[in-house]
Amino acid sequence: MRLLSRYVLKEVLIFFSISLLTFTGLLLTLRMLKLTSLIVNRGVALGQIATVFVAIIPTFLEIALPMSALLGVMLAFARMCGDSEVVVFKASGVGLASFIRPLGIFALGIGIISLYVSCVLRPWGFDALSNALFDIAKSKSTSGLSEGVFNKLGEITLYAEKIDYATGELSHVIVDDKRDSSQRKVVIAKRGTILADPVAQTISLLLAEGVAHESVEGKYTRTAFVSNSLSVNPAELRDDTKKGITARELTTSRLRDLINEYKTTLRSSDAEKFEVYGQSISRAELQKKFRRAKVEHGQRFSLPCASIIMTFIGFAIGIMSPRTQRSWGAGFAATLGLVVFMLYYGIFSMGLALADSGKMHVGLALWLPNLVASLIALLLVHRIVTERWASVSEGVFSATQSILSRFKRIRTQQQ
Repeated sequence: MRLLSRYVLKEVLIFFSISLLTFTGLLLTLRMLKLTSLIVNRGVALGQIATVFVAIIPTFLEIALPMSALLGVMLAFARMCGDSEVVVFKASGVGLASFIRPLGIFALGIGIISLYVSCVLRPWGFDALSNALFDIAKSKSTSGLSEGVFNKLGEITLYAEKIDYATGELSHVIVDDKRDSSQRKVVIAKRGTILADPVAQTISLLLAEGVAHESVEGKYTRTAFVSNSLSVNPAELRDDTKKGITARELTTSRLRDLINEYKTTLRSSDAEKFEVYGQSISRAELQKKFRRAKVEHGQRFSLPCASIIMTFIGFAIGIMSPRTQRSWGAGFAATLGLVVFMLYYGIFSMGLALADSGKMHVGLALWLPNLVASLIALLLVHRIVTERWASVSEGVFSATQSILSRFKRIRTQQQ
C-alpha cells in the first residue's frame, strides 16, 4: 500500500505541476500584454513592472490551484486507465477504494497550500500591487493615467483629452476636486502639466488658460486664470488615509478585527452618520463596508476547499473504461472537468455577488457551492469505487437515458 500511495502521488503531482504551470502561464501572459504597454508606451521602469508581475501571481494561484488539482488528478488516472494499469490493479486485488488514501493526502496538502495562498499571499499580493502602482504614479505621474477617460486619483477626478507620457503634459483638462466636502471645485483648462517633487513628497498639477468653478458654503464663484497650481499629497492617492485600505489588502487577523469594529460601531449607536478613518459616512455605507469585509473574510476560507473537492471529482472523472478510452480518449475527460470547474466557479461568483449586494446571507452564499460540490463528489466517487458506473460519462449517459425512457412511458400511459 505504501508503494501504491507513492506511485499514485508521483503520477498526480506530475500532471498537477504541468497543469498549474500551464494555467498560471496563460493567465500571466494575458496580463503581460498590459504590462508591456506600460514599459513601451509610458516609460515605466522594468523593476517596477517586475514588482507588479510578482504581486499579481497570488491572485492567479487562487483559481489555478483548484483547477490544476481537478485536471492533474483526472489526467493522471485517465493515463493509468489508458495504459490498463487500473485493470492490472483490480486483477491483483487492489480495488479503486485503495486510491482514496493517497488522494486524501494530496487533497490535504493542496488544501493547506490553497488556504495559505488565500489568507496570506493573496492579501499581500493586493497590498504589494497597490503600493507598486502608487510608486509608479509618484515616479512617473502620468503612468497611471489614461487619455480620453476620467481617471480616479483618490478624491480627485482628472480628465485629459491628450497625454504626453514623456513630458507629463496634458491638453484639454478637467479636474474635479472633492477633497473638501464644503468646497467643491471643478477646473477646466486648455493645458496642464503634472510634476512630482520627491523631496517635498507632493505632486503638482500646473494648469494654464482655464476657469475654476467653486462652490463655497452654498455660493458659486467663477474665476478665470492664466495659470493655476493644484498640489496633491501622494498619500491622498491612497484610499487608506480617508476610506481605509480595501478589505482584500488586509491581513486575515486585521480583517477580522475590522469586522468586529464595524459590528461594534453599528450595534452601539442608532445614528445615521459615522466617522470612519476621519470621514463621515452614512449607516448604509458602513453596512456595505461591513458586508464586503465579511464576504472577503468568508471567501478566504471557502474557496480553498474547492481544491479538496476538485481532487475527488477529478478522480471520479478520470476513471474510464477501456471502451470509453477508445471512443473518447482523455480529451473528453478534460473537457468534462473544465465544464465542472466552470459551473462551480460560476455558482461561487454568483454567490459572491448576492452576498455583496445583501440579497443572500454571506455564509450561505459562500458555502452552498462547496456543499453542493461535495455531495456531487461523494456521489461520483461512491458510484465509481463500488463499480456501479464504469465511468462518469457512461453513468451520466445511462442515467439520462433512464430518465428519458421513464418520461416516455409516462407520456404513453397518459395518452
